[in-house]
Amino acid sequence: MGFKENIQAVKEEISTEEQFLEGMIKSERFFNRNKKYIVSALLLVAVGIGGYAINDVIAQQRLQASNEAYQMLLKDSSNTSALEILKQKNPKLYAMYIFESALSKGDVETLKTLSLSKENSILADLATYQLSQLDANASPSGELMKGMVLLQEGYALLKEKKVEEARL
Repeated sequence: MGFKENIQAVKEEISTEEQFLEGMIKSERFFNRNKKYIVSALLLVAVGIGGYAINDVIAQQRLQASNEAYQMLLKDSSNTSALEILKQKNPKLYAMYIFESALSKGDVETLKTLSLSKENSILADLATYQLSQLDANASPSGELMKGMVLLQEGYALLKEKKVEEARL
């Protein structure tokens, strides 16, 4: 019995090795047949990862440069080179800086320009609201500030002791 079991074990081992070799041959054939596609896919993935990494580094550098320019502007608001860097590297932060600067100086013309901005609707609404606050004759018409306008109108009516009108 021992001899027959040994022969059976050798047959099973050879059969397993044959299956392994057969699998290797099939995978080699598959690779040879699709080598161009596999290499192209790997190359495309590598280029994609590289492009993403480069884009991330550029974005970080742009962000760092705009933050440094903003810090310089906070220290010295007359620094035109920092203002130009901020305008080129981060237009949204530039618009916010211009808005803040116009508010502190009471610059109505700059606020009018910002209120007409199509790129940043929130900033345009804020500029419209601030314009209405600076010019008592102007009516605020911003989408986002409607609630604030109603609140201020109600408060003004309450000051005048017109409680019933304020409730409406």
